[in-house]
Amino acid sequence: MKTPGMYDDNAQFAGISLMVDPITRKREESADNVMAIFHEEQPFTWEFVQPYIAKALKESGGTLDFADVGTGSGVFSILVAKHFPGTKIVAIDKSPRAIEHARQNAALNGVSFELKFGQYAKDMLPEASVKVIGLYPPYHLYPESVAEKIPQHARGGSDGQEEFRNQLAIAGAHVAENGIIFFNQMAVGTEAGPEFLDYIPKLIPGASVTYTNVFEPMYTHEFLEGVYGNKHADYVAAMSERAPMVYYCVGIIRKDGKNAESVVKHSVNLQGRTWAHRILLHKEIANHENK
Repeated sequence: MKTPGMYDDNAQFAGISLMVDPITRKREESADNVMAIFHEEQPFTWEFVQPYIAKALKESGGTLDFADVGTGSGVFSILVAKHFPGTKIVAIDKSPRAIEHARQNAALNGVSFELKFGQYAKDMLPEASVKVIGLYPPYHLYPESVAEKIPQHARGGSDGQEEFRNQLAIAGAHVAENGIIFFNQMAVGTEAGPEFLDYIPKLIPGASVTYTNVFEPMYTHEFLEGVYGNKHADYVAAMSERAPMVYYCVGIIRKDGKNAESVVKHSVNLQGRTWAHRILLHKEIANHENK
């Protein structure tokens, strides 16, 4: 089975099959793109987080098993439904195109779950009710001057962290005791670590954070120059000065009251994927400026 790619309109991994949008599809505000599948993203995340999901489903006292925030193609709802039969799942997305893709992909894979259309908000789910929450908010780095041309699935604020912070503040209220929030995120930072290590404890007091570096961190200026070349030089310089390193991580936030922090090594096969592939992906996202 070939590795899912950003130019594909379908993907297969972990026993599921999905319809998605190729990264080059011309976006429309009324029908924004459904995120493609990349090996180091959804398949990697799934392989890394499965044991944490199993533990939370067993130990947390929540009433809803899984809240899939920004479901897109429905990939994680389908995976949870397939690998943890009988789980109660709510999949949320603000894109009508994503909701329809998730509905069709669920049928294609012989599973079902509740779909909710709308912006993720505190009144969407009961407080402290969810055993597992999945967050995969946009993290593309871009100047604010081009924000409206960036696809919604990549539009997370100029530092790539705005939507992650927004979603964490809401998810912190929804996650049950001993429940988890798992996330996939590219984050700027310093040599000491990614910026989310500073703001997660403030947004979800007492929670513990465990994360892995999918790739070893690289210098922000090298990444941004790879994406933009000679364009947006002022933005590249300012972001590189503020946060000299960029990280690509998958992590677990556990509502356990211990306020612990750890970074762990992973053993997931990357199938040859590197930062060079991520740079190419973000160059394709940046190309939407010209469409």
